[in-house]
Amino acid sequence: MPKPVDFSFLQANSLQELHDARTREAFFIHECRHIGMDPAELVQLVYANEHGEGPVEFEVAESRLIREVNYRVAPMTNSAPILPEAWRRLLDRGTTIMRDRLAVFSRLAAASTTPVDIADLVTYFPQVSDSGAVTVTLDGQQPGNDDQAVVKYVGTPSPIISARARFGWRQMEQMRKSGTMLQTETIANKQRKVAEKLEDMVLNGDGTNVGGMTIFGLRNHPSRNTGTHGFDLNNAATTGANWMTAFTQAINLVQADNAFGPVTFFINYADWTFASLTDFKANGNDSILSRLLSQDLIADIVPCSRVPADNILGVAGLETGEWGTILSGMAPTVRPLTRHNSTDPYVFDVMASMTPQLRTDFENRAPFVHLTAA
Repeated sequence: MPKPVDFSFLQANSLQELHDARTREAFFIHECRHIGMDPAELVQLVYANEHGEGPVEFEVAESRLIREVNYRVAPMTNSAPILPEAWRRLLDRGTTIMRDRLAVFSRLAAASTTPVDIADLVTYFPQVSDSGAVTVTLDGQQPGNDDQAVVKYVGTPSPIISARARFGWRQMEQMRKSGTMLQTETIANKQRKVAEKLEDMVLNGDGTNVGGMTIFGLRNHPSRNTGTHGFDLNNAATTGANWMTAFTQAINLVQADNAFGPVTFFINYADWTFASLTDFKANGNDSILSRLLSQDLIADIVPCSRVPADNILGVAGLETGEWGTILSGMAPTVRPLTRHNSTDPYVFDVMASMTPQLRTDFENRAPFVHLTAA
């Protein structure tokens, strides 16, 4: 059974900071009684809920109290609050969208992310040339070449991606009255658009140009390793041996550019499904996918809905960060705009500043590869 009633755990946010600490307890009791609820009963439900013992009735009771308090006691004002419950739902939904739709972006960002200042419009990385020579003598008096490395700097712009949601002030009051609190689906749509743009940028780059410097993706970087495998990967006539030939070609291409280590591949989701459901050999025990993943030089094969069919994208040594990084000036964020009048609309900006910076060496060798059917 719950402990004796103790109101000390009631935080300001649970009642929208309508009263200071000295009056909050009395206000809570008054509101509970106004809607016909025993305050002791709700406190016990809250205590049980916080300790993993709570019945579902707690959420019903909480919703009743918040709806009544928000509608009757928090009228339209210059500082009408946005309920923390709405924000909590938004953040949870945002995580789900990123996990479902940012297959390539998420893997690259998890492997290497570099924080940058939001004031930095362009971020540079150095390309360092080879230098030096050795001599072999008996007395060690013959010097090598007195030279030094040459350094070039390559820049990547950091644009801001944004999408905006807007609600009228009367819409918001209706939502408070009905207890729906906020139309999270509308903002979730904006989050999805931003998420999809981040995914598109790591694949296809972006036309943003600052002083001749632009953003390249895995499918359009001018120094990427390219080739054609000649197969329709999602076709009954395509065999496991054909798949192995294509992936071996991709591995050989990055190794030819001195990019060693296991390769993480990104392929179309339908192609991946075909490989996971089709035997490597007729009536065999292994699928095409499992046979490929058994190879030491294949770190992973990631299904991606945004990668075109028959495309094979690969990054050698993904975890080392030699391929580049994701420049992060601002993670995906939902930002409410300030309202100055009671009749101003409620406006939310979904924003992000996260840009792929794919790196090559001084001689334009790259640790990433892009194969197509033709």
